[in-house]
Amino acid sequence: MNFKALLVAAAVTFNLSMPAIAAEPVTVDSLLDLVKQGQARDDKDFKQRMARFNASKQEQEKLVNEAVAERTRLEQLSAQKEKQFQLNETAVNEAQDRLTERMGSLKELFGVLQQVAGDTKGVFEGSVISSEIPGREEFLTDLIKTAGSSSKLPSIDDLEQLWFEMQREMTYSGRVSTYTADVILPSGDTTSEKVVRVGGFNAVANGNYLNWDMEAGHLVELDKQPGGRYNGPAADLENASGTELTGFWIDPSRGQLLKILGQSPELTDRVDQGGAVGYVIMLLGAIGILLAVWRWVVLIVEGRKIRAQMDSDVPNENNALGRVMAVFTANKDADTETLELHLGEAIAAEIPRLTRAIGWIKIISVVAPLLGLLGTVTGMIDVFETMSLFGTGDPKLMAGGISQALVTTVQGLVAAIPCVFLHTLTNNRSRELMMILEERATGILARQSEQLAQSTSKAA
Repeated sequence: MNFKALLVAAAVTFNLSMPAIAAEPVTVDSLLDLVKQGQARDDKDFKQRMARFNASKQEQEKLVNEAVAERTRLEQLSAQKEKQFQLNETAVNEAQDRLTERMGSLKELFGVLQQVAGDTKGVFEGSVISSEIPGREEFLTDLIKTAGSSSKLPSIDDLEQLWFEMQREMTYSGRVSTYTADVILPSGDTTSEKVVRVGGFNAVANGNYLNWDMEAGHLVELDKQPGGRYNGPAADLENASGTELTGFWIDPSRGQLLKILGQSPELTDRVDQGGAVGYVIMLLGAIGILLAVWRWVVLIVEGRKIRAQMDSDVPNENNALGRVMAVFTANKDADTETLELHLGEAIAAEIPRLTRAIGWIKIISVVAPLLGLLGTVTGMIDVFETMSLFGTGDPKLMAGGISQALVTTVQGLVAAIPCVFLHTLTNNRSRELMMILEERATGILARQSEQLAQSTSKAA
């Protein structure tokens, strides 16, 4: 940098720092004085900064020394603590060895105690008796932890308490108890009900079976009861007095069989499984039975009238035999051949009245099994379509479909068997009445032929 540029820079500095003197003329000497003054001021500021820095440096060195001293103290303390920890660990191991040596066979005893307590806890959690005696599992949980701990040993009181709880479970399993407990209804609401418990098997309330839920820790009413055959004795048990004996269905599986019975379809469910074909079969079966009953009643009444007519020679047209006899009375003077034709015509007119609707019963007895087979075939088609879509990995799905398909076959047989039986009865009854008519007509012809023969012989 040359001298002229230095002068320009000094002049600019002077103008920026002292605007009040900028109006005065600036000479080289005055500019030199100003530069000296600025240099002196900068030296003074520099010395002040250096003094502050030196003072701060001493303070930082003091803090560093204090931190180093604290670190040294902590390292010494850590070494002491580590040495003490090693000593304590050695002492604990020695004490543990002495405890194990002194326990001897008791250690095996506590192991067995822990196992027995665990098994007992599992029994209590799944026992319906826990609804009457809640909170037993907490003691067993603490006992299991204590028996498995190496720092705390079970006491004599704990052993006696375990003995007492096991004995109480056995005692209560042989009782029929009545108490009040919370019951979860199928709707999800919880209500307090009077519960009757039969040993460790079942519990009932309001005539409904209850099931012990291990997870919820409450009695739960079955969503679907097994039916009146089982619920009736349950209600009788609740209403029985202390000395009264009553029958009761016991589920030895503690509720599993009752659940299965509740899931089993009832008669209405079976009918619904048959679908449209099943409803048609049941309708045809009902029609066939009604027709058979109607015809049986008609034939019984007609048979009584015919037997009454057999004891009288005066024809009564309210029955088939009376109408046949009326034809004979109207054609008494006719020859034998003509009378035979008239009687045959009268009997032929009575046959449709005696056999009316019997043929339909036979048709229904034949068609019902065929419809059942049709429903089974269509159901099996659906099963195979399901297998083609979802495979055969779920046997329950296949079994359910096949069972539903076979329902129509059962319905067809149920409709056909009574129809076949009733058709046989009505058909035999109508044949008996027709044989009576034919027998009487033959007798009438025989008497008429004898009379004509006698008349001819007398005339000769």
